[in-house]
Amino acid sequence: MKSTLLLVTVLFFATAPLKAQYQFQLMEDDFLQIGAGNYFIHVDKEAEVKKTVTAVFKAHRFPTQDLLYNKGKNLFFASYYVNPSDDRFVYIVHAVRGREGYDLYFLYCQNILTHHFEFVEGKDLHQLVYDPAVNTSSVLTSFNATLVEEK
Repeated sequence: MKSTLLLVTVLFFATAPLKAQYQFQLMEDDFLQIGAGNYFIHVDKEAEVKKTVTAVFKAHRFPTQDLLYNKGKNLFFASYYVNPSDDRFVYIVHAVRGREGYDLYFLYCQNILTHHFEFVEGKDLHQLVYDPAVNTSSVLTSFNATLVEEK
């Protein structure tokens, strides 16, 4: 009895790390799984942002529409899509220029007032805010930042 229990315990601990590593590896390699939760990706170039965003939108069959990419700006891309089957939730995607490349966020969250971050464009301070009272479109839609302080 003791030897069987010991064998089961050893097998469990021997295989558990492999399963955890395998699951992590799948998440890292297959970015098209984005949409099941909240994810962050860092890419080096604007073209990579467009390619990644397009691939994710196609994979999730979001409605197609002309999306605004702000070439050369600190807020390169921002869009939202209210879940058509449950409008209590919204899918928000935005890309911000960092020191080296772009930080790309895919967020599935409650459809409530959401303040994401502040950033400087030129000398002006802006903030990215999703507001369901203002952002009412039922299709995949670009949205802009709000000017906080003009210098």
